[in-house]
Amino acid sequence: MFKKTIISFLFLSCFLWSNALFAQGNKELEPQITKLNKNELSKDRENKPAVKQQTAEDARRRYLEIRESARREIRSGDGVVHIYILAEEMIDEVVSEIVKLNVSAVSPIAVRPISLTSNLNKEFGDFVEATLVTNIANNTDMIVKRCAACGAMRSRIENGQWAITLGITSQEDLRREAKRLGVKAFLDIKFSHFPGANVVAMNVEITRADDGAILWTDTYRSDATTASILRSGDRVISRAERMKELERKIDARPYYGHMLYGGAAFIPFDGPTGGIGGASLGYRLYERFGEDRRWTFGIGAEGFANFSDANPLLGSFVGGTLQWEIFEPDLNSPTYRTGPTISGFFAGTEGNSVAAEWGFDVTLQFRLGLGASIMYFNPVEFAGGDLGGLGYKFRVSFNW
Repeated sequence: MFKKTIISFLFLSCFLWSNALFAQGNKELEPQITKLNKNELSKDRENKPAVKQQTAEDARRRYLEIRESARREIRSGDGVVHIYILAEEMIDEVVSEIVKLNVSAVSPIAVRPISLTSNLNKEFGDFVEATLVTNIANNTDMIVKRCAACGAMRSRIENGQWAITLGITSQEDLRREAKRLGVKAFLDIKFSHFPGANVVAMNVEITRADDGAILWTDTYRSDATTASILRSGDRVISRAERMKELERKIDARPYYGHMLYGGAAFIPFDGPTGGIGGASLGYRLYERFGEDRRWTFGIGAEGFANFSDANPLLGSFVGGTLQWEIFEPDLNSPTYRTGPTISGFFAGTEGNSVAAEWGFDVTLQFRLGLGASIMYFNPVEFAGGDLGGLGYKFRVSFNW
């Protein structure tokens, strides 16, 4: 019993002594550990702000690059307008024109991927394409579909080599894709940015799926939209009004034409021959006028010659002609005109008189023409008889 007590006392003494040594060792090491932890902590504190600062600078740099490439600022008038706003303005102009198209000829229509200049990014292109498709679908009667295959990557074997193409590259493939989609036409969009001119432009084309024929196309500029004109302080006019104004200016310009003709004329005469017939050669300069240019007025001269021994006669008709185009102008059909001509006849010392005609002229597609006139020649004394009465003329003309 005594032995067990001695052993227990010794074991307890060793345990307490070892704990005291461990505690003292911890106290001696604590300043070193604390100093080491403080050094490491200070290093972490120094490094962490640097990492955060570097990350923020990189993010800002990336943001600026994206903004410069996708959100370029275009000046219009005194303000600054983002390219997104300009794109929406041009899309409004496009839709206002597409509404006027014959829907049955182009609908359903498939939209092909937009084409962008290198200074614009894909995100902006997606915005333009989606906005245009949305406006067409919501504001017109067209059925709009997307042509996913038109922008897909294709691979094939050509001449034993592996070939990869992006989109549809042949008209035959395009025709097959149109049949698969059930569309009649394709809509193509090209958006361009010209930094030097401070202008963005959008070209839109509608092509027929069967043969690739262009059914409608137009180009819209950021400095020519109605909203751009409003910002510049000018009077706001629509595209239709601008076209009408252009047509008015074109119509206001004088339109001159020329007519060179030759033929025959007959002037009644109470002499032995009963009338004087002869050859004629003339020139007429005329101008079209009126709202639809169906009126023409011209001045000209026509020589007349009869070299017979019985009653030779040389003279010329000089006067003006007013004619009306019977049918509306059509480039594919002949032109029919009719109207009066008043002229004086000058033959020298005798035979001078005045003549009134009513003529009818036909101009063919190849500038050749035919004409005839009924003429009343005011009677006048000539070669001992009366020259004049009801006569006629025939002519063949060349017009330009």
